[in-house]
Amino acid sequence: MVLPYQCVSPLGKGTILCGSKGTSIYTFDTESHTLLSSWSHPLSGKSKPKVDVGEVGTPAEQESDQPPSKKRKLESNGEDRAGEDQEAETPAENAAPPANGKGRGKKPKQKPKQPAPRPQEQPFVILVTATSDGSHIVAVTGQDKTLWVLEHDGKGGLKELSQRPSSITLTADGKSILCADKFGDVYSLPLIPSSTSATSGASNASTPASTPAPQPDKPKGANKFTVHSKRNLRALEEQEKSRNSGNDTPKEGPSYEHELIIGHVSMLTAVVLANLKGKTYIFTADRDEHIRVSRGIPQAYVIESYCLGHNAFIGALCTPVSQPEILISGGGDNELFVWDWLAGKLLRKVDLLSHVQGIVADAQKIAVSALYSYPTEGGSHVVTICERVPGIFIFELQHNTLVHVQTVQLTGNPLDITILGTEDQPLKLAVAVDPIPGAAADDGDKVDPSLLTLDVDNSGKVSAPNALFPTVEVADEDVTREELDKILYTVENLRKTEFEDRDVDEPPAKGSVVSQGEGGTDPMDVGEAA
Repeated sequence: MVLPYQCVSPLGKGTILCGSKGTSIYTFDTESHTLLSSWSHPLSGKSKPKVDVGEVGTPAEQESDQPPSKKRKLESNGEDRAGEDQEAETPAENAAPPANGKGRGKKPKQKPKQPAPRPQEQPFVILVTATSDGSHIVAVTGQDKTLWVLEHDGKGGLKELSQRPSSITLTADGKSILCADKFGDVYSLPLIPSSTSATSGASNASTPASTPAPQPDKPKGANKFTVHSKRNLRALEEQEKSRNSGNDTPKEGPSYEHELIIGHVSMLTAVVLANLKGKTYIFTADRDEHIRVSRGIPQAYVIESYCLGHNAFIGALCTPVSQPEILISGGGDNELFVWDWLAGKLLRKVDLLSHVQGIVADAQKIAVSALYSYPTEGGSHVVTICERVPGIFIFELQHNTLVHVQTVQLTGNPLDITILGTEDQPLKLAVAVDPIPGAAADDGDKVDPSLLTLDVDNSGKVSAPNALFPTVEVADEDVTREELDKILYTVENLRKTEFEDRDVDEPPAKGSVVSQGEGGTDPMDVGEAA
């Protein structure tokens, strides 16, 4: 099936937009609505022709007289190329049938067929952000847990620069990446690693220690005096060899330059930066309903405050452009939270569920997946999207609270949203959506319904969505609806189950499987009472 765009991000203050679809990133001109360039993961299906799993070997191998090369799992680019070169040099005589005539009439044994990679095993691009000047793009591919830095030439062209992140952001100067992972840690990485740090790291790894490390006491267990069979004796010898080789091999850390700056005890779900009175602050949110306010680098270990009050996971954070002293958060609760973050004080709870029910009438719980702010003549507006809700919700920040001003229904579920435009150009919203079959206008193959734009007027309201970007063919379309949902919709999975959330001595709610808010139940998960 056709893959939708999953992430979108503006490139600088101009008219260039980048979006990720499957294992590729594409750049567009938002004025002419033309495709400018693309980048694909080196191990994606786009870098090589698609092969039917029922065939033995590739088409090139079938046409040549050489035997098919051995297929193996790819580990790294350098090793893979070296392995392929060695395999290509293998002489054909090694695979020739015996000349003495033996074995005639028998079918040659075929090697086991390599199964095609499942969609969950493809390195889909799950996070995308860009520097403020648009010179570099930072992307995360989920399956191989890799963070990519791409250089942008200012005209849409992309060039690759050579722990699974759950959220990423860039510092204001565009020189460092803040990367949060599922283990609750935030690392600071340089956007462009220096050659001196890499060289020093390599030299330190190759320099032997001046003093040998003390050997640990030999563990108690079986020995040659307590083992009586030859089989067990051989197993014991293998264990001793493995133990000795493990002691001789030093543990190697990551080869890239990085620094641990913040640590949580729960999975991190969002990280954003704010600047107030010339000082930088880092906001981190986790699955355990905590928002932590820390000072910026290099004093990120100093905690300024906590914003506590959520009853469910936190999925998104936002600081309005006109009022950086305000923080807005949302996640698994039915409301948006407005904070005085420096004081750690909750100012308002703003209902969101009722607006969601205007589109999805039977909705009982929501999962906020993104919050963004854009400036207007009157101050700031905040746009909200929720998982599996085909619409966007726009609020205006007034007197430290949010006032709902508009709901825009879309032709699919929004996956990501970003703001485009400058002071000299009108603002636009770019939305990546998962189209609902039959909901979009039938324009054939001319435009892609998964990438929409909405114009913003001076009052902050937005126009109806338009699909104006050309359709881009990708090679990752062999995916079922169920498999695609597991890749695209991950926010609701952060919601704790009853067994994770309640105390051991606390009895479960009657008929409930998932606890919702303050002891509420989800009718979709409640079983029939006997």
